[in-house]
Amino acid sequence: MATQGGQTNVETVDTATDEHRFALTLTCFARIGEALFAFSDVPEMLASVVRLSVPDLFAGMRIEIDSTDGLAPIAVRAGVLGGSENLLVALQSGGETFGRLVVARRWGRQLDDLDRLIAADIGTRIALALNSARALARERNVANTLQRALLPDTLPQGERVRTSAAYLPGTKEAIVGGDWYDIFDLPDGRMAFSIGDVVGHGLRAAVVMGEVRQAVRAAAVDPTTPSVVLERANAFVNLRSDMAIVTAIFGIFDRDASSVTYAVAGHPPPILATRSGAAYTLPASGIPLGVAASLATVDWTFTLPPGSLFALYTDGLTEHSRDLALGEEQLKDAIRAQLFTPSGNPARHIVDSIFGTRQNVDDVAALVLAVADTAPEYFTFDFSAVPFAVSMLRRELARYLQARGLTEDDTFAAMLAVGEAAANAVEHAYAGERGLVRVRAECTGATLIAEVHDWGHWKRAKPADERGRGIKLMRSLMDRVEIRTLQAETTVRLTLLLRSASHANPGNRDALAPARDSVVFDAGSIG
Repeated sequence: MATQGGQTNVETVDTATDEHRFALTLTCFARIGEALFAFSDVPEMLASVVRLSVPDLFAGMRIEIDSTDGLAPIAVRAGVLGGSENLLVALQSGGETFGRLVVARRWGRQLDDLDRLIAADIGTRIALALNSARALARERNVANTLQRALLPDTLPQGERVRTSAAYLPGTKEAIVGGDWYDIFDLPDGRMAFSIGDVVGHGLRAAVVMGEVRQAVRAAAVDPTTPSVVLERANAFVNLRSDMAIVTAIFGIFDRDASSVTYAVAGHPPPILATRSGAAYTLPASGIPLGVAASLATVDWTFTLPPGSLFALYTDGLTEHSRDLALGEEQLKDAIRAQLFTPSGNPARHIVDSIFGTRQNVDDVAALVLAVADTAPEYFTFDFSAVPFAVSMLRRELARYLQARGLTEDDTFAAMLAVGEAAANAVEHAYAGERGLVRVRAECTGATLIAEVHDWGHWKRAKPADERGRGIKLMRSLMDRVEIRTLQAETTVRLTLLLRSASHANPGNRDALAPARDSVVFDAGSIG
């Protein structure tokens, strides 16, 4: 409505069309606002804005971004753009121009003031989003540069072990931070390794990560045990003026024994995959660094069998979906795949196979030790006294014996008897406490000799106790069973005359037979 010369002139207005236009504009604005902050990828963000604007708001739209610090040149468009009738809007924010927005009129009408307001508002929103994206990109770049500078450039290698590592920064918003891996040689020839995750993201997490990683290195100069190293690192974290929470694993790999000893501070457990096709989740205990004055963590020891993979990782590799159990199984599958179709960098291949073409929202670190698949002359297997390790022992012993040419019967007898002796040590030597079991086996001529050793305190057996069944089973399977026990040390020595055609020697079997049930008790009693 307009007034001229005291008279009122009524302008012709299509009220229904006008209300529809306003409603459509508000709806598009809401969707465009969501799109501008829903995508971390700038090209996807701009493409979404164009799709939402054409044809509901304009007949055509083109967004052109110039090359600026932190942003690459981009051009996206949709619809039909005319010539001189197009409307040009500069994309400006913070005194800087990022590019331009070009829009074309809707079919059947001219560009009006509302179109200009809509285009100007969209241009302002795009410029603000670009400014924010560039700031986040700068922070991500700085943090990634810092983080990568703090990660080792090269990894120590060896004839018996190959190491590999991978780091993948998060892609959601400013998610960069505190994941790390580290591996280095110790003066005595062993190899130390660590992996960890600082709670939180951004530059602060990356800085804390660098400090803790160096603290772990410093504590490892004289590594009494891995648990002591983590306790020293925990003391350092607790000295910080601002609170930091860090999960970590520190361990030592003995090249000569092909074994790892490690301790855990609230971190996801290692995974050990063997050539038998099994993948074991190894034990983990302890609370994160920075939570309490003491971690109360313990040391765990396991031999890494020939051809096995020992994998350490941060939680971004298993928590990428809401189903943690599924994430762990996917990780195990990826690790097992590397056993039989190895790549040049197992750690990188495992990470890539988990995410595929998907983007990881959290940063990820992985560290893998790959043991050479050799045929050792002697069988050696050390393990912390946990029940599941007995199954691993049996599998690896069977693989060793089969490679030495033993028959199925000999292999089964030895595997069962040695497994029974090891199970007894796990159950009775340490009474639920942490301890070490050591197994050694050797084929000499026509004889297999195996020893199972522990450093525990066995309970004295009661008359009605039925623990003797284990010894009866060993005696029924082996040609000689010797048990030597001291106050805090027990050795079970098992001897088997081989039935294999290439090893058979009846004369030896007859000579050994009288000593079949030899059992020596130096102190205490064994069930």
